[in-house]
This record gives sequence, C-alpha cells and structure tokens, in this order.
Amino acid sequence: MNFLRIIFILILINNFLFSQEINLTLEEKDFLKKNSPIRLHNELNWPPYNFNENGQPKGFSIDYMNLLAKKLNIDIVYITGPSWDEFMNMLQEDKLDAIINISKNEQRAKTIAFTSIFHTAANAIYVKRGNEYLDSLEKLEGKTLVMPKGFFAQKAIAKYYPKIKQILVKDTLECLKVLSLGNADATIGKKNVIDYVITLNNISGVVPTNYVDDNRMVSLIRIGTSKDKTILRDIFEKAQKNVTDEEILALKRKWFGVKDILNSKPSNFLNINEIKYINSKKIFRMCNIPDLKPIEFFENSKFQGITIDILKSITDKTNMRFLPVKTNSWEEAKSFLKEGKCDFIPTVTKSEDLIDFSTVTKPFLSYKLAIITQKNKPVATSLEDILDKSIAKRKDSKIIQVLRSSYPDLKVIETNTNRESLEAVSKGNAYFALEPLPIASYYISNYALKNLYISRYTNMPFTVHMAVAKDNKLLLSILNKSINNISQTERREIFSKWTASSLNYKAITDYEYFWEIVSTLLFLILIFSYRHYVLDKLNKNLTSANEEIEKKTKELEKQKLLFETLYTKSADGVILIRDGIISSCNEATLKILKFDESEIINNTLENLAPAIQPDSQSSKTIIKKYMDEALNDGVVSFELVLTDASQSDIWAEIVFTSIEIESKLFLHTVIRDITSRKNLEQKLEDLNSNLEKRVIEEIKKNEINTQRLVQQSRLAQMGEMISMIAHQWRQPLSAISATTNNLILKMMISDEVDKKYFDNELKLITEYSQHLSSTIDDFRNFFKTDKEKVCFKLNQVINKSLYLINTALDSNGIKLEKHLDETIEIYSYPSELQQVILNILKNAEDALNENTNIKDKQITVITYKKDNSKAIIEIIDNAGGISNEVKEKIFDPYFSTKTKKDGTGLGLYMSKIIINEHCNGRLFVSNANDGANFQIELPLYKKV
Repeated sequence: MNFLRIIFILILINNFLFSQEINLTLEEKDFLKKNSPIRLHNELNWPPYNFNENGQPKGFSIDYMNLLAKKLNIDIVYITGPSWDEFMNMLQEDKLDAIINISKNEQRAKTIAFTSIFHTAANAIYVKRGNEYLDSLEKLEGKTLVMPKGFFAQKAIAKYYPKIKQILVKDTLECLKVLSLGNADATIGKKNVIDYVITLNNISGVVPTNYVDDNRMVSLIRIGTSKDKTILRDIFEKAQKNVTDEEILALKRKWFGVKDILNSKPSNFLNINEIKYINSKKIFRMCNIPDLKPIEFFENSKFQGITIDILKSITDKTNMRFLPVKTNSWEEAKSFLKEGKCDFIPTVTKSEDLIDFSTVTKPFLSYKLAIITQKNKPVATSLEDILDKSIAKRKDSKIIQVLRSSYPDLKVIETNTNRESLEAVSKGNAYFALEPLPIASYYISNYALKNLYISRYTNMPFTVHMAVAKDNKLLLSILNKSINNISQTERREIFSKWTASSLNYKAITDYEYFWEIVSTLLFLILIFSYRHYVLDKLNKNLTSANEEIEKKTKELEKQKLLFETLYTKSADGVILIRDGIISSCNEATLKILKFDESEIINNTLENLAPAIQPDSQSSKTIIKKYMDEALNDGVVSFELVLTDASQSDIWAEIVFTSIEIESKLFLHTVIRDITSRKNLEQKLEDLNSNLEKRVIEEIKKNEINTQRLVQQSRLAQMGEMISMIAHQWRQPLSAISATTNNLILKMMISDEVDKKYFDNELKLITEYSQHLSSTIDDFRNFFKTDKEKVCFKLNQVINKSLYLINTALDSNGIKLEKHLDETIEIYSYPSELQQVILNILKNAEDALNENTNIKDKQITVITYKKDNSKAIIEIIDNAGGISNEVKEKIFDPYFSTKTKKDGTGLGLYMSKIIINEHCNGRLFVSNANDGANFQIELPLYKKV
C-alpha cells in the first residue's frame, strides 16, 4: 500500500510539472497578436508595489506582471510619468491597456473591468513620534491628515470620515516629509509602502500606531482594464490562476519580507490598557539564561537563540523593547524575578520552581523528549526497555529526579551541559540521552556528532514558557496574546534557523526502511528524467538571483558611502556618545568648537560647556536631564551654550537621538551653531523695546499735528465767518442808520422833538446795538476750544449753528428746514460739533450757489434716535449730489471741489477726525434723491 501511495504521489508531481501551459482561445490569441506589446502603467513613486528607479520599472506589481507576461509568452511595455488621474483617463482613451494595481469601488466599476484579487493590503496610521495616541480614525476626527491625491484611501476617508481634514499632496514621500515637519497630525497608507519609503529616504520621527480598523479601507488589489477590453481582463485572469503559491510567496518575500507574508496581526489584538501599559513602560527587563543552546544562550557579546527570535517577533507586533539582564544561573534568574530586578524570565522549562511568586505563560515551544543513541544501536521500542542502560543527563535536570523516583537503580552519568551529555553517548561513555528535538538537533549538527540519531520519542513532554511576577497580570496577558499571534509558519522558520534538517531518525521497522529506500530511488529516477528542465530553470533563477545580489550589494555600498559622507561632511556637528563619553565626532564639530579631535574624543559634553548656563542652571544638570529623556523617549532637542577653544561662548541647538550599534546604546548628537540667530533675536528684542518708545512719541506728535490741523481748519473758516458777520450786521446797521436819519430830519423840520417819539427811536437803536453785541458773542464762542466733554442738548447746538448761517442762506435764496428731536442729549464737545455742522452747512450753501440751474434751493436738517443708543444728524441739500469719483476722496486732506473761491481742503477732513476720533462717532455721506446727504452718528448720553 505504501508503495502504491508513493507511485500516486510521483504521478501527481509529474502532472504538476507539466501543467503550466495556459489554454487561450483563438480569439484571445488573435487579440494578443494584434495588440502587442501590451501597455501597462508604471508609477513614479509607490514603492514597494510600483515605482521607477533610474528609468527601470520596479516593485511587487511589476514583478507580478512580468511573471504573468512570461506565462502568457507576450511582450509588455511600461508607461512611466503620468499621474494617477492621468493614467485613469488614458485607460478610457485607449492610450493604456491596463492598470496593474487598482482597488475596486462602485464608481470605478462603471468603466473598468477588474480581475480577481491578487494581493490584499491593509492601511496603517502613521504619526510623528509623540502622538502615538492617535491610533484610530475616530481619534483623528478634527485632526489633519496629509494624503496623496486621488488614492483609494484618500477618497474613502473623504467619503466616510468628512470630519477629518486633509492636505493633498503628490505622493507618499511628500506625505512623510510634511508629517515629519509637524505640518500634519497623521498620514494613512499601505504599511509596506510607507515602511519602504521611510527606509529608503532615511525619514526619522515617524512611527505607525495601528492598522485602520475599517474593512472599507482594506485595499483588495487587482488588475484593471477598460470595459471595452474585457477579453484582456479574461486573459490576465487565466494567467493569475496559473500562478502558484510558491511563486507569489517568493515575490512577497522579495518585496515585503516575512511579516507581510505571514499576515501577522499588529498590536490591535491588545486592548487599550495593554497598549497604554507598553507605551508608558517602554522597556521591559528580562533575566536571561546564558547556557541553554539553541533555546537561549549568550555568545559573541549578545543573547541569541529561539527565545530571542520569538521576542523579536513580539517586538515587531507590539513595539515592546526588551533589555537583557544577564544572570549566571537559573537560581540567580529566579532570585532576580522575585526581587523585582527584572520583569520576566523569557525561558522557563521548570515552572514548578516559580509557582510561589510567578505565573507562566502558555508554552511557545512544546516537544516530546527523544531517546538519543548511537546509530549502530538497536531501535529502542520504549524508554522502559533501556532503563537498565546508562543515561547521560545534565546534573540540574528535573528528569533525573523523576526517573530515579521510579527506578532507583538507574545508572546516571551527570554532566554540566547538554553538549557533554550528547558527547558522552557519542563516545560510548553512556548508552543514551534524553533531550528535546531542538537541543539534540542543534548539537548533533553543529558539533559533528554524526554517529547519533533519534531512536524513539518518549511520552515525556518538554515545554518552554515565560515567567512573569504574579502581580503583573497585564504583562502576562500581553505575552500570552503575542505568543498566540505568532503563526506556525514563523515558528517553523525560527526553529529551522537554529536546528538542522539533516537529523537522522532511524526507521522503526525494517519494512518502513525498505519502502523509504524504494520511494527515494523512484523519486531520484523521476528527478533525473527531468533534470534538464529543472537545471535550466534553476540556472535562470540562479543567474537572476546573482544579478539581484550584485545590485543589492552595490546599493548597500552606495548607502554606506552616503552615510559616511553625510556624517563627515555634514554642515552640523555630529558626535556619538556612549555612557556620557564622546567616542566619535565629524569635521564640522571640530570647526564649530575649534578643538583638535584628540581634545574632544573621550571627553564629556559638559566639559565643552560653561559650568552655569545663562538661565543660571548647571550645564551638568541640563545635559544629564536631556540624555535621560533621549534614552527613554528616543529623540530630544534643546538649546545650550558651549565654550570653544578660545573660551568664547557659542549658542548651539542640540539634538540627542538614541540609537543601537552592535547591541549597545549610543546617543547620536547633532550640534548646530545658532549664535548668529541668537544675536539677531537679541537685536530684535532691543528693537522692539525702542519701537514702543518711538510709537508713543509719534502718537504725541500726531496728536499735536491733529490739533494744529483743527486750528488751521478753524482759521480757514474765519473768512467765511466774517462774511456771515457781515450778513448778520447788514440789517441792524441799516435800521440804526434809518432811525438816526429820521431823528435828524425831525430835528431839522421842528425845533422841538416829541420826547416819547425820541425815546422810542433811541430804544430801537439800543435793541439793534444789543443784537450786534449778541452776534459778536456767538461768533466768539464758536472759536473757543473745548477742554472737556460736557452733556448738552443736541438741538441747542444745531440751532446756534443755524443762527450763524441763517442770514447768509436767506440772502442767497436758500430755504432752510429743520426737524429736530428736542429730547436728544449728547456727552461730547459742543463747539467742535458746532464747527462740523457749520462746515457741512457752508459746503451745502456753496454747492447750491454754484449750481445755477436749481430754482428752489433747500437745505434740510433732521435729528432722530436710532436703536436707543445712537443720535443721528442728517444734513440734506438738493444741489445735485456728489459723483462717485469725488465721494471716494471727499474726506481726504487738501481735497477741494470749490470753483468760485479757493478751498483749503481741510474742512471735511477735520470734520471726520472730530466726529470719528474726538466724539466716538461716525461721519459719512451718500446721495439722496437730488442731492447730498451728510450723516453724523453719535452715541447717546446715558444717565448713570
């Protein structure tokens, strides 16, 4: 039966090797022939999926399409340069045959035919270091994302999360630059893409926080053709079905590494309290076992082994950082955990020793103990059958105690290490050893113990756990969840790294051994039949691999040269600090500090600074504080005064970055000379101080100038006032003259004049004289300057102004109407307000006199209250209004439109200053139906 089973398997292998041909219809073949080469899109910068480097299309999608083209035996050409939106248009305009990586949505499905999914890519959230709490789309609401325009994730966020603001840029690299500068809160994109761009461009300070927890945001990547070319879609579909798991796995390994292939979950398998615990603690101390190869051991100045690789996988999934605490023995490791000197023991095979003060995780390694003998010994049918033989076992093993409790006569050869146990069996000093598969495989393969083999497995289990202090339930939960999220594939890869696959396991029965030989021979015969096919394929792959290795080697050399150039030729000073001591520096450091290299190396940063900083703090205290922060948080920047070789002070901006070189922590320190900037800042501060004084002086000057302008305006009005006085005096003087002439005539005609008549005439002369005197008082009061604000009736000030100009208006045939609210009270400067009203009235008079076409000349004055908080004065004429061009300049200084006599251009300018600045009001002008309407808005007086 076994023989038939082997033959059947070989037939399946044979069929598989020759099932690679793709069956195309005649129509499909004809299409490919007429449309050769097939035009595919190649993006400029979307690594590692689809990008262009030195004119060469590269990436996972490119290699996938090259594989399909090879299977279809067709020619393809890549079109590089257009943007994503331009590619989409080209597809519909038949300038492009296919877009090789595109996600399907409802809108696109209207015009594009899609193949089945060939890759699934999750989107991740990336933030600037320090903002790791932004780990979900809900927390990004109200924040700002920077996104590549037109990408699937960008449009999905705009549609489903409108509260998230977006800055749209060209590509992923520009997104990361904007984010690293702090101009956005986060970016979202394919984790493979962003990780690749960060590594390639040495972008620092940007970290992932979580995968996007929204199935609508998962990109299901397909190939897309125009709906006019569904035949091409069908051809690609057939080729996709012909791609094997091994081929797609190889492409993913090449471009994404193991993590993407394993589809390992990110830290979203942890709850919020566990994530907060990791972020707050940052570093977890582990007590390591130094001599348990290959599970855990210390060699070449570092801890290695299966456990260490398991912890690296946990680091990748949770961002936990582990700090080794070396112990000399298992007893010391237990003691350290109990005393709190470490947080956990990563390798525990004897959990019963820890039961009083710790809890162990689920096992991350589980095997049955194997019986190891020399190859020339008979196969052991069971452990009990050979317990009369000698066993070699490490002296601190619990197994010895277990076996001796049941078999007190058991002959045990005690050793110090597992290696010594296996060597004792190899040399014949002991008949057998009991070891788990990883330990047995490691030593047999690496120490030339080729005469040993696994005779049989026992039912005795060998498990490896991690141990955590009993009160630390959060850490226990985190480790258990992390272990659960390590896939079997990843475990096998780690195990294969530390063990050999050539460990012999002797057949249990002769028949099994016979059929193994037969099946091997048959398989070799079949392989030999197809050797030319296989060798040819392997040679091609080997050539391609060698070329790729050569390219990668050259790229590494270029990157190394670039790093060395950046370090040595950087304009900023760069030093490396280990345990507070400077171990290396570049040329710029020597130039900034003016020291020789020997004076800086093995020195400390505090010795390069004055003892006390300008803010009176100790340099030593400041430097130690920021060094500790950098070691805990990763990056920190601050300003510090340094002292150069000439004892001159230098202001420096210093950036500490914690890095690891050969498992040792260093502080990568950048020193930038900012002395010039600091001097400019001081000058600017001094300038600002002096500027305040100058502003105060200018304000005083401006107040004086304004007062002068007010006085100048009053003087400019004096001529107009004299004209008004002439109008006011003309009638009384004529009356006095007429009365006097009457008296003279009476006296000439008659020797005696009636006393009563004479008294009446004198009384008239007296009244006219008093009227003249009153007029003089009114004009004198007009030119007085108000020193303080007073409360007054608005109608009284307006009536005084109208009284002064009324005679002049009558003489020019101008009708004056007034509608005054006698209840309005104002708290302001009455004489200044009177000046403004009189100035506007005089301008209205001049405008009416200049316009000879108006028959019924009229000026109307109206007052009223507005909103119970403002008093409004309207002065309206019918002189034809003001043009828009004049209206824009009417309140400018020295602007005048008077034609018959020279105007100063100060009247309305000063009126606006008086109303707006002195009286806290507003003066403006508009055109009424057939003239101008000047409005004065003043605050009402509020009685307290």
